[in-house]
Amino acid sequence: MGKQRLMLDRLVRASVDVWVTLAEFCNVLTTVNQLEVPLYKDLDDDLTLLVLEEDRLLSGFIPLLATPQDPCYMEKTSDKVIAADCKRVTVLKYFLEALCGQEEPLLAFKAGKYVSVAPVPDTMGKEMGSQEGKQLEDQDEDVVLEAFQEDSEPEGSGAEYDIKELRAKKQVLSRKVAEQQRRQEKIQAVLEDQMRHIELEISPLFLVPDTNGFIDHLPSLLRLLDSRHYILVVPLIVINELDGLAKGQESDCRAGGHSRLVQEKAKMAVESLEQRFEGRDPFLRALTSRGNELESIAFRSEDTTGQKGNNDDLILSCCLHYCKDKAKDFMPTTKDEPIRLRREVVLLTDDRNLRVKALTHHVPVRDIAAFLKWAKVG
Repeated sequence: MGKQRLMLDRLVRASVDVWVTLAEFCNVLTTVNQLEVPLYKDLDDDLTLLVLEEDRLLSGFIPLLATPQDPCYMEKTSDKVIAADCKRVTVLKYFLEALCGQEEPLLAFKAGKYVSVAPVPDTMGKEMGSQEGKQLEDQDEDVVLEAFQEDSEPEGSGAEYDIKELRAKKQVLSRKVAEQQRRQEKIQAVLEDQMRHIELEISPLFLVPDTNGFIDHLPSLLRLLDSRHYILVVPLIVINELDGLAKGQESDCRAGGHSRLVQEKAKMAVESLEQRFEGRDPFLRALTSRGNELESIAFRSEDTTGQKGNNDDLILSCCLHYCKDKAKDFMPTTKDEPIRLRREVVLLTDDRNLRVKALTHHVPVRDIAAFLKWAKVG
């Protein structure tokens, strides 16, 4: 019976879709708050280097991405164990973005969740659910049954019951394979229908930075503004976030260190924006989450009650304000032609989650350093 049980275990394992399971894990991972302990890119007096044990022993993801990782720092008073887990979640989320961005993606981010778009091989290297794969599975099962019959015990010993049990389990596996194949075909059909052959024609005119852009790259944003080639669009939610960071908390001021540095940078950003808006800079705009443009930010409170999503979604909605897609303008004349979308807006952010959201809505996105290099500004 040991041989037959081993063959049955192999059949059971063949029904597991690794990529579907990974997609389910990814959806659970997106609910994890990796910002519980803040991590920083730049060294400061109150920060210390954070190195994961797996990075020290195995070089982390370097063999896969073929690139060294940037150093990561944490506050000296933070919990090292939680900080390490936060970094692991951050790296894993970046890895998920890489899987979605491949030429032949294994995962896709659709309708707010990850789904598997990878072919599901069986133990013989054939695609699960295909006619040939099913025939091979039937042949393997027949071999199992024949081998069992040859080595079976005398009648009445329970061998007949074991054969019936194997056949019943085979039927269950076959139904699972067929259902899995139908689900995979539906997902693929949706992806091909909604994301097939989309080409973006990007002519940057409107640049939308997120809050961290003003904190970490204020001089670069001012250089882009002074170039007079682009219109800098500041979402009102970003200005409100900068106001909150500039005010800070009394406890943060007493603690000093990185929190105080962020507060000072936020104050500089707010002062620069106020000065530019007071001067009526024609290349600077403020935009509410509902798409209303403001000439002044003297009164900049915004009621976001009833709006769906978090602050990242509100920033993305400002980008979508400049994505006016009319079907008659971009739909191809023939079935085989690609869908061409014209974009004059670029989202500037280093946030990986926001980048994934932007790409799923066909919004061009770049980090500020890369855009500066492309634009040859500064």
